[in-house]
Parts: sequence; C-alpha cells; structure tokens
Amino acid sequence: MEKLRLLDTLEDKDKQSLYHIIDTFIAKKKLKDNLSNVLQEA
Repeated sequence: MEKLRLLDTLEDKDKQSLYHIIDTFIAKKKLKDNLSNVLQEA
C-alpha cells in the first residue's frame, strides 16, 4: 500500500511512463504463458 501512495506523488508524465512499463511486462508474461501452452499442446 505504501508503494501505491508513493505513486500518487508522481507527476502524470512519470505515472504514465511507469504504467507503460508495467503494461509491457504484463504483455510479455501473457505472451510467454500463451507460447508455453501452445508448445505443451503440440
């Protein structure tokens, strides 16, 4: 929770940059999981 409160202190530009980084890592994880599932089914 403390980290979320610290996020609120960031400027909008910095928040957007951080959210973009988080979205990138989430997309990477989803892609990795999907590829693993495809390889296991093959």
